[in-house]
Amino acid sequence: MGVASGRQKVNFGAIVIVACVGVFLALTFSNVFLLNRSGEIANTVRHQQERKLVEHELNNFLILFAHAQSQISDWDASYDAFMGEIDDEFVFDNITDWLWGDFGILMTYVVTPANKTKVAVLKETRLKAGQGEYIIEENIDLVEEARAKFQKEFTTDKPMPAAQLLKDILAGPEEGRFAWSIRPVNGRLSYVIAQAVAPNRAVELGNYEPDVLFTVKQINKDYIAAASEKLVVEDFHFDYLDSVKNEIGYLPLVTLPDGRIAHARWTPDDPSRAIWQQTLPVLAVPFFITALALVAIAWRFSFMLRALQKSEEQNRFLALHDALTGLPNRLFFDRELEETILQRKQKRCAIISLDLDRFKAVNDNYGHQAGDMVLSTVSERISERLGSSGMASRVGGDEFGILLYDHLEQDKLECLCEDLIVAVNIPVPVPGGVAEVGASIGVARWPEDAFTVKAILRRADEALYISKQNGRGRVTFVSQQEKATPRSDPEEEGRRIQQLKALLAKTG
Repeated sequence: MGVASGRQKVNFGAIVIVACVGVFLALTFSNVFLLNRSGEIANTVRHQQERKLVEHELNNFLILFAHAQSQISDWDASYDAFMGEIDDEFVFDNITDWLWGDFGILMTYVVTPANKTKVAVLKETRLKAGQGEYIIEENIDLVEEARAKFQKEFTTDKPMPAAQLLKDILAGPEEGRFAWSIRPVNGRLSYVIAQAVAPNRAVELGNYEPDVLFTVKQINKDYIAAASEKLVVEDFHFDYLDSVKNEIGYLPLVTLPDGRIAHARWTPDDPSRAIWQQTLPVLAVPFFITALALVAIAWRFSFMLRALQKSEEQNRFLALHDALTGLPNRLFFDRELEETILQRKQKRCAIISLDLDRFKAVNDNYGHQAGDMVLSTVSERISERLGSSGMASRVGGDEFGILLYDHLEQDKLECLCEDLIVAVNIPVPVPGGVAEVGASIGVARWPEDAFTVKAILRRADEALYISKQNGRGRVTFVSQQEKATPRSDPEEEGRRIQQLKALLAKTG
């Protein structure tokens, strides 16, 4: 009995030890496996989000830079000015004061078809003829690429589409009319962009060889620090390598003329280190540790998604709204009108075309800053008067389109239009004086005046320009005009409207 009892005791103890060791090993292995796997997933998710955020930030910066430059390159005034003698006042107002003062663009060049500098500006200083041409020589590939892209798309007589700039930017520089790179300029890493100078109006381009607007914006310490803080990455910087690296912490950007590839680089964040450090002290509680790791991963993942979603929402808003006034732009307006008519969202609606009178005089007398103030103020007044009965949008320089859903009766429409004219006529204080503008309005109703989107817009424009022609500061309804004057041939009307538009563009 004694021996038997001893063997039973030894066996029980071994079983307990083995069982305890087994449970310990099982718990240890399961926790180590879960922690290790969780760390790998966290690292992968974090690295993917870092790369997406870096791509997004660089693309956003390029879009803002290209958009600032395009305000000069895609502008009738620039096209006209660069075709003749360029005076210092034009350069100061539109290049040194705006591109450098507002956007920090260090160098601006206007390059002729012979690849000579017609204008060279360094910060606030206009350089003498020939100064700084070595910059163009070092970047001649971008100048020629921009000119080639222009000539490929615009070799015949046609106007620049109203949404061309937005389309180019959202399509990306590789598909648009921009030529860009990140490369050293005077020993400092810089964004460089080239774009052909072209008018927004229809002109006889023929075999026109355009001037090219070439700009340089340095990537300085402030930009890198701000980008690093925004991206929540460490040691963010740019570097040149002999070959493409798609490893973690590297983002290939562009290939330089000498064959090197510019990369964005940063130190990848590995959340797995934090997971191990936080969970090792309490490894005996595997379920708690696992839950903690999953919570940490979910928090980190949702943080990245919120940042990416916020940035994408901002881009979508900018794509459909006017940056100056905040109103819907032409793209938004056309889309909403098409949905209203084609999907029959409303049984009836009205289109109000409103154009400012004497706005050109505001820009001429007080400057573009005053003009922007007037546009912002007028936009607020139009939106306030309109309320929830419709949607106001800025569809051109000083032209607004209104899609009206309610109050479509003749007397109510007349009251609203007169109220809009009165609101616009209120003087606007601006630096240097008081700006006074007026408004002319054309009104077309669907389906009474036209059935299709294109037709209803044309009828509203016809009514607007009849208001302009008859003295401005008045309202013209398509229905009233048809009673007073029988409709003529549509092609003849179109030619007459275009001629009147051209005349009004000169007089404001």
